[in-house]
Amino acid sequence: MAETQDQGRDTSTATGSKLHLFDTPLAEHREFDQGSETNGLSADHTDSFQDTPQLKRYEEPTLLEIFLDLFFAANYEVFGENHHVANHARFQAYVGYFCLLWLTWFIVALYDVRFVTDSIFARAMRAIQLGVLVGFTVITPKFDTTDQEAQTMRTTSIILSVSRFSLAAEYFCTLWSLRRYKTVRTPLLIQGSLHVSSAAILLGIAFIFQEDEHSYSFMAWYFVAGFEALASLLLSNVSPTFGLTETHLMKRLTLMTVMILGASICEVAKSVVTIVKNPDAWDSRTIGHVTAAIATIYFIFLIYFDWIRSGYHLQPIRLQIWTALHFPFNLALVLLLQAVQQYVIWGKLVGQLYKALDIAYPLDDPSIINNSTTSASVAAALNHSVADFLENYPASIESTWDTINEAVRNVSEVPDSFWPEFRRLDLGSSLTDIQKSLDGLTGDAKVALTTIMTSATTLAVTMANALFGNFGIEVGSEIVKKNPNASKAVKGGGFQFQVQEAAWNLYRLAFAYGYISCGCAIILMVLLTVVARTRRYTAWQISRLIIVSALGLGVGLTATLWFNDDRFEDFLGRSWVLPTITIVWAIILIITHINGRGTQRCASYFEKRFQHSEVLMARGKFSRERNVEKGEKGVASREVGHTAPALLGEEETPAVAHVSMGRENNRTIFRVSSAHSEISAMSTHSNPRGRQNGEPKVSMEERTTDIPPNCRQNDT
Repeated sequence: MAETQDQGRDTSTATGSKLHLFDTPLAEHREFDQGSETNGLSADHTDSFQDTPQLKRYEEPTLLEIFLDLFFAANYEVFGENHHVANHARFQAYVGYFCLLWLTWFIVALYDVRFVTDSIFARAMRAIQLGVLVGFTVITPKFDTTDQEAQTMRTTSIILSVSRFSLAAEYFCTLWSLRRYKTVRTPLLIQGSLHVSSAAILLGIAFIFQEDEHSYSFMAWYFVAGFEALASLLLSNVSPTFGLTETHLMKRLTLMTVMILGASICEVAKSVVTIVKNPDAWDSRTIGHVTAAIATIYFIFLIYFDWIRSGYHLQPIRLQIWTALHFPFNLALVLLLQAVQQYVIWGKLVGQLYKALDIAYPLDDPSIINNSTTSASVAAALNHSVADFLENYPASIESTWDTINEAVRNVSEVPDSFWPEFRRLDLGSSLTDIQKSLDGLTGDAKVALTTIMTSATTLAVTMANALFGNFGIEVGSEIVKKNPNASKAVKGGGFQFQVQEAAWNLYRLAFAYGYISCGCAIILMVLLTVVARTRRYTAWQISRLIIVSALGLGVGLTATLWFNDDRFEDFLGRSWVLPTITIVWAIILIITHINGRGTQRCASYFEKRFQHSEVLMARGKFSRERNVEKGEKGVASREVGHTAPALLGEEETPAVAHVSMGRENNRTIFRVSSAHSEISAMSTHSNPRGRQNGEPKVSMEERTTDIPPNCRQNDT
């Protein structure tokens, strides 16, 4: 009896049945034996589904699929942590790594959503794919397509090749399982052959990379992976069995998006840990930027799922477009979230840099610059302040103190006679003001002021570099790697200036790709919504999509500040780099939940009130102008002119309200009628002067006549 009730369901997990070496993806669970002629199927079953097999379909991703997705998210997080985008070459490597990782995951996911089974063979193949993802983690530290390491490049090719061989084995196993069904033979054979060919190409590329040689053969990785993904999508149109419409592919993609968002929260949390390790951790800047980062991620999550409420099943073409759009969308999303993490760090850094500048330029400090000021006292004060600062933020560059000592010594050599004249100078707060002051000086005074400003700038840059190191921004190693003698440039703070310039270039780059990727993510989300929506759009919904697209375009174009140095530096020095992005996503979230129906409801309400007021006005005008004598039988009537309201865009047209009152059978009858409705009221007592206990009892009756259906109002 139990077997009868469970017929047609896969209850292997629930009943703890034996795990088979192979399993079939057919809807009815049957044991698959490689030596069996009938593949474990009865003749009747084989004959009834000779052309199109009925495969298992799952509403939700299986545990094996989710486990693979978790490995993907772990790889992405590890790479983001160990491969910071420090320059354009690192940026290219970051994008390239994510593309390879995502495309490898995607072609495996396409197999899983259609043919996934639970058998010893399937688990073994999935273990190989997990090993491939572990291999991606191994190559993370040295993955750089610009500065190539031959061993890393070969390993990458071999890892990609193993992934394709494993996937081809799964497709051929499925082909053997479904060999009696004519419609799936060719697609499965093509798909398996595609992965075998890709694996052979990728394996051959591994032998091209040589030590101390730069090769562009790595570009084949992206071409092969992209072609595989595109061809796999197109093959889904060949046979219903290969179709993706009834699968849970959309849920796999949405789950992957959620995991990317979750991994980014981990990265933001690590940034917070980096901040709180240093002194003066929590201030308004830190709280604001951490709140903005978490809010941005949360808003993206809400908007993404609010926009796919229509369901998780689309028509084939729509589903393929929706799926293909997820690749650039996920890429834009990871770049945006990587930039958000950088903005949290830099938001705190900028505030601390202002403190370093105040220490290096104590020109308006009366305790240092006064009537008894000497060069030795100024040098001692600077040395003490800088030492206190570096005690809180230890320097990571070995030559830091050599640079500081040289700058302080230069200040101590300024003639003491210059300081009274220095007090009379109006240096201002900008470089332009300082330059004007220099132009107004001559001789020794000009040389002395130049020495002071140069030394102060060197001290400020040195302290800034110490800040960069304490907040995890290590760019000095990249400079030394390119020029081993660069760290020896102690005089004049040469190496310190190189490090400072490289760090600020990192911030500039993060600003540019962060804002561009934010704009792209918004526009791609609009496209995903348009593709997924199957119902007609209202005017407000179209307007909303246009507004959101304009916001995305505006955010992306903000990156053009890159070409205006003054405005660019001014914007980066403010606290609005990250909050601006947060505000944009908040506006999109608010617009998403404005449905545009409130205006229609208000218009319907006021139109009804207007029609009701017309009746009351007609009734009052009649009572003022009536000339019927009391007790007289018959009917007195009067026509009252008014204007009928315009409905549904029609022009206003004059109408006539006919008001009448009379006596019939000891009852007072009062009628107001028009082209749209008629309202009647009558008193039910015989005494026209009223009842003893109060006013006459009047019964109201309303009838609507001759109203076109398209003019009737409702609340929707």
